[in-house]
Amino acid sequence: MQITIFSVWMTFVWCSIFIVLCYILRKRSVLLNLSSMTGIIILYLFCLIRLAVPVELPWTKVVSGGSLYNFLYQIFGCEITCVAGHEIYVYHIFVVAWGVVMAVLLTRYLIQYHRVVSYFSEMEKTEDTELNNILDEICTDKEKRNIKIVQTAAVEVPCCIGIFEKRILIPDKKYSREELHYIILHEYTHLDNKDILTIQLINILCIVFWWNPFVYILKGDMYQSIEIRCDQTVTKKLKSAERGNYLTVILKEYKASVQEKEFRKPAGAMPLFEDHSDHLIERFRLVAEGKQSSSRIGRILVPVIAVALLVLSYSIILQSRYEVPESTYGLKGDSLEINQKNAYMYEKNGEYYLHCEEGNFPIDKKTVKLLEKNEFNIRKGGR
Repeated sequence: MQITIFSVWMTFVWCSIFIVLCYILRKRSVLLNLSSMTGIIILYLFCLIRLAVPVELPWTKVVSGGSLYNFLYQIFGCEITCVAGHEIYVYHIFVVAWGVVMAVLLTRYLIQYHRVVSYFSEMEKTEDTELNNILDEICTDKEKRNIKIVQTAAVEVPCCIGIFEKRILIPDKKYSREELHYIILHEYTHLDNKDILTIQLINILCIVFWWNPFVYILKGDMYQSIEIRCDQTVTKKLKSAERGNYLTVILKEYKASVQEKEFRKPAGAMPLFEDHSDHLIERFRLVAEGKQSSSRIGRILVPVIAVALLVLSYSIILQSRYEVPESTYGLKGDSLEINQKNAYMYEKNGEYYLHCEEGNFPIDKKTVKLLEKNEFNIRKGGR
């Protein structure tokens, strides 16, 4: 198991396929009815797994990427300069930039999240009897009753926060009992589904792969998928009129937020809605249609597809493949084709050799550098 420039590249390719697939499934009503929102979220979670583990496994099959792939790799493998006897290549600059930006973004996010959690953790639980009675009606399981409601002017829209110390945050303004019921029910559903933990994983992985444009599609669509699933869970047992009242509460809060100068939410929190009118329209449409469940085929098919795609993504890796120059090895007629799976280099008595099925061939330092750039292993002290 190893991480190489090729395995990172394949992570980009396969995750792009995952994201496009999930996006198509969610945007097509027929496919969405088959798979359900939970199925879409499962596919996205498998995508997150693929992002988090960009490795090349021992059983991965190497496939030639072709001439265009070789050309792109040569650009990344182009030598820029030499410092203290060490060659600096283009991909070294990319890796350093990747690490620096990732460290800055991750540090900033963790500091912001810590400050937010600490700030709201210091707030005392709201002693409003009506709010706590509503929570008691919704959360009948005492083991799950570790949620505190805080009514504060520090938030502009209802939201929830916390992985261990869970809190429902409600703006400090007047609500009817029905409005409070739907707001608390929505935020409690997020906490019960562990959506806060999922969102944190998404945020961190998107920071790690900040250079990948597809992760921003994943992030936005995953947020929307989680909100839709929450809406469907909340309205599952509601009558048509009650679903209309639920949507009215969300719309009222959205209109109130529009009147503010800017939409603000605590870092890492799940608000009642995102600041995207088209996302809100989609949520309203799906709730109004009342489509809640997937077919039996969909509940089986989606996990099978997710596992199959994940296994496939680790089964094939594109790598550069070059023909060994005939002049170097004294071959005549047929050319010799080598790759990282059928050949390796070794050093013996200060000399370098290439070992492959056709035999052992002495190689010069220039060829050693070329093969090292293409991830060929080099063994010390002979074979």
